[in-house]
Amino acid sequence: MKSISSSIAAVALATTAVFAAPVQANLVTNGGFETGDFSGWTQTGDASFNGVQCAGPGASVYAGNCSAYFGSLEQSGIAQTIDVGSIGNFWSLSFAFMPDGGMPSSFTVSFGGKTLLSITDPVASDFMVYQFSGFTTAENMTLSFDFFDPVGFLSLDAVEVTAVPEPATTALMGAALAGLLAMRRRKAR
Repeated sequence: MKSISSSIAAVALATTAVFAAPVQANLVTNGGFETGDFSGWTQTGDASFNGVQCAGPGASVYAGNCSAYFGSLEQSGIAQTIDVGSIGNFWSLSFAFMPDGGMPSSFTVSFGGKTLLSITDPVASDFMVYQFSGFTTAENMTLSFDFFDPVGFLSLDAVEVTAVPEPATTALMGAALAGLLAMRRRKAR
């Protein structure tokens, strides 16, 4: 009997640990543009001077071998609708952005209909990593990047979105498992 209780306790503990630290996989398709194109993304606006370069590791690529560049004469961008699970999950967004300092230029990031970042005439720099987080408001949320740089190019790489159940949900699942264990032990006596 003691062996069964110990086994149930071990299973409950292992299950709680699995739910408490779910694997956070990148939900963005082709976030590093490693396919060499915009697969997984929908292009918007004037895409005539936008593309993907696969120069390998170096100054024009933040991670991997490829990055995207945007230099259209008019506003352009890319967007992707992401399945973030359910409403109330904690999401995290990160990406690497490199401006060339050309003016006029602008860069805007939106997720789930909310503008997260809007920069006008960014100063030239190496890749900068931006990170944002919040709670999901729908099961599917659209991530969009909008660019304008008619005199040069703005670069984007390493786009990543993760979404995990909020901690309260995980705690509730752990409490339920502990309750089941307690009921099982009481029944066994």
